[in-house]
Amino acid sequence: MDALGINLKLILAQIVNFGIVFFLLSKLLYKPVGNLLSERTKTIETGLKDAAKAGTDRANAEVEAEKIAEKAYKDANEILKNAHAEATLEATGIVKKASEQADRIMANAKSEAASAKDKALKDAKGEISDVVVIALSKIVGDELTEEQKVKLTSKAIMEL
Repeated sequence: MDALGINLKLILAQIVNFGIVFFLLSKLLYKPVGNLLSERTKTIETGLKDAAKAGTDRANAEVEAEKIAEKAYKDANEILKNAHAEATLEATGIVKKASEQADRIMANAKSEAASAKDKALKDAKGEISDVVVIALSKIVGDELTEEQKVKLTSKAIMEL
């Protein structure tokens, strides 16, 4: 092969050198770089999965927050409705009690006025009967009996 310009020893030495360099590079460079790239790929994939999970969790949290806010709003409205109903009921009770108390006061005032009127009439009749008896005694004198005087007095008082 010398005629072609090929040196077999040199080719063999180059093949051995290439094998040694290939072996050293694969053990010292390709495997660590490959492992590093593999780990980096796994880390990136884990990060992407975590990011997707975090996005899903965030969306779920937002939905949950909306549900909680909506529930709180409904609860607040329910509390307001209950408070309004209780206040209305309390106001109705107070008005009813006040009305009943006013009716009692009016009834007491009417009964007191009626009793005062009856007492005044009774007192007036008593005084009038005394005046009538005195007037009859002065006008008629002793001509009437006590029984006639009482009858006339009673009749005069009844006409009043």
